[in-house]
Amino acid sequence: MSHERQAVRHLLVLEDSEGRRPILLEAATYSIGRDPTNSIVLHSKMVSRQHAILLRVTSPETNSHLFRLIDGDLQGKRSTNGTLVNGQRIVAHDLRSGDMIVFGGDVRARYLTLTNMTDTEFQDFCRSTDVLGFLSKSTNPFATLVPLSDGNIENFSEAALVRLASYPELTPNPILEVDLEGRVTYLNPAAVMQFRDLQQQKLTHPLLLGLPELARYMKQTQEKVHMREVEYQGRIYEQSIHYIYESELIRSYVMDVTDRKRAEEQLRNQARREAIINRIIQAMRTTMVAAEVLQITADLLLEALGSTLCLITQTHAPNSPTYASRPQFVSLPNHLIALNQQAIALFEPALSNGEQVVLAASCTDLPQPLQTDLRTFNVNALVITPLIYLGQLLGQITLLDWEWEPSEATSVLASDRQLWQQTLPKSWTPEDLSLVKTIADQCALAIHQAQLYQQVQELNADLERQVRARTAELEQKMQELERLNAIKDDFLSTVSHELRTPMANMKMAIYMLKQFATDDRQKRYLDILANECNRETELINDLLDLQRLEAGRSQIQQEVIDLDSWLPSVLEPFRNRMQQRQQSLEILRPATLPPLLSNRHALARILAELLNNACKYSPAGAQIVVRFDPIGGDRLQIQVSNPSEIPSEELPRIFEKFYRIPNADPWQQGGTGLGLALTQKLVEQLQGEISADSEAGITTFTLSLPTASGDPAA
Repeated sequence: MSHERQAVRHLLVLEDSEGRRPILLEAATYSIGRDPTNSIVLHSKMVSRQHAILLRVTSPETNSHLFRLIDGDLQGKRSTNGTLVNGQRIVAHDLRSGDMIVFGGDVRARYLTLTNMTDTEFQDFCRSTDVLGFLSKSTNPFATLVPLSDGNIENFSEAALVRLASYPELTPNPILEVDLEGRVTYLNPAAVMQFRDLQQQKLTHPLLLGLPELARYMKQTQEKVHMREVEYQGRIYEQSIHYIYESELIRSYVMDVTDRKRAEEQLRNQARREAIINRIIQAMRTTMVAAEVLQITADLLLEALGSTLCLITQTHAPNSPTYASRPQFVSLPNHLIALNQQAIALFEPALSNGEQVVLAASCTDLPQPLQTDLRTFNVNALVITPLIYLGQLLGQITLLDWEWEPSEATSVLASDRQLWQQTLPKSWTPEDLSLVKTIADQCALAIHQAQLYQQVQELNADLERQVRARTAELEQKMQELERLNAIKDDFLSTVSHELRTPMANMKMAIYMLKQFATDDRQKRYLDILANECNRETELINDLLDLQRLEAGRSQIQQEVIDLDSWLPSVLEPFRNRMQQRQQSLEILRPATLPPLLSNRHALARILAELLNNACKYSPAGAQIVVRFDPIGGDRLQIQVSNPSEIPSEELPRIFEKFYRIPNADPWQQGGTGLGLALTQKLVEQLQGEISADSEAGITTFTLSLPTASGDPAA
């Protein structure tokens, strides 16, 4: 509670249906009426919803104020039952202490002014005095209730009534008026409160400075409004200046825009930060060379922070920093590099922990050698920011506020000397240091990415060398294999052709000898000789056929085959052979088979090979099954199954040349080992597929061939 004495207190004592109550008038305006939204609510049906307005009116000459009572609302609509002051109906009335007011003919009130009282005295006065009794008294009986003098009220001229049309007393923003001589003619309450020394300073006050000259200029140019910004006591104000031609007054509307300006500055700083970071990120995206990214970063930091020198040092190359400077150097002075290294070495523990180091030449707690060097080299301030990524110190960004000496002119580009002489050292704000830390994080990431990229490049180069060496080695081996294959093919072709003639002669000789054999022993030997001769002939034929297929010299001509009429001639011969071994052949097929687009000779040889193998590797009494199934309308699947099992480790090799499954021939029939290899090549020539699986004592060869209906050319 304040113990200071207030010059004047304004009191309004009301009596309505709810009782009597005093109201201390302190606000600039009050709305009075029956509606609950009013500042002062009157409880009577005779009172209008918005019955009257009570305005505080300030005198610019004395800084004192009175209250003006206006009947009606802000839109100018009068109350229904009117307002009386001292028995007289009013439209507007400047209240004097002791005035008796009647609202709507029902609610009574008395206006009082009290002078030179503290808060405590005022409260004691209200408790001990029959304040509410004032409503029944026609005069003020207390000497402490002193009204404003008539002279003060007369000072409020009719011009004040014109100003009240816009209700300037209601606004919290300062409004002031001066004449062309610079005299203050009006101050609203906000102006009085915020600029208490305006009356004393007059035209030297920042808000009034140059106003008369500006008004005369506006009068000549017919300019209606002039805007300017004024700084006063650390605050920024936007001043809207209007020249009123009718009264030749200068009215100013003043708004405190400090917070807005600070917010705008923060937004500009944020936009600048984001622009710098985005440009660095863009540089990181366009190049993986660390030196290029760091140079862009140094240039941007120098531009953004107004520093004189920016050094970016990588840990692995401390003597070759990336730098940008104002002025631009032909080469960076060695003493600055040495100073930077000295500071980094001194504060390495702090930098390794991610701390930013800020040094100034004026600091007295620095080590003497460093402090001496800072002053010797005219370095006013120095900031070192670590570049850390994943806990590893990769380098530092160093900013220097450094004063260039004429003796160093030889190191400065001539185009920059005049510019440098106009440059003043700049102090760094916390926002600047935060920006450097943010950019340092991006730089650390760029260095890390560049290191990874370099490692990847080195690995790629090494891998490429290995691939080239391995490729050359493989090419050499491939050439050697091709040469050996060519020799092999020539050998097989030559041997096969050379053997066919003597084998034919041997078969003829055996046949002739069998005609003249005299006993069974001779016939048995001749039969063995004939069988072996046939096996050799088959081997020679298979070798020649396989060689032609692998070399692509044998092109099989395809034709449409009617399986219903053709199959019996192929399958029936095997029934007799199987009956000799007590085996049976079961054919599973639909009533009608689709025609195949194939080759009769090749298909017969494929089926014969599969059935021969099934017969050869099946024991006596076994059942061999051949199954035909159309698939999808364009393929025919043929499966040959027999009761035998191929070991899983042998199954992948059954289509290799000369490969025979060990210990799997119960009949000891033997073979060349070329049958399945030749079969696979024939199936590929027929645009088909062949596979084998063996489990649970059953081996199945599956053959898939195109039908005539599925061939696009058919």
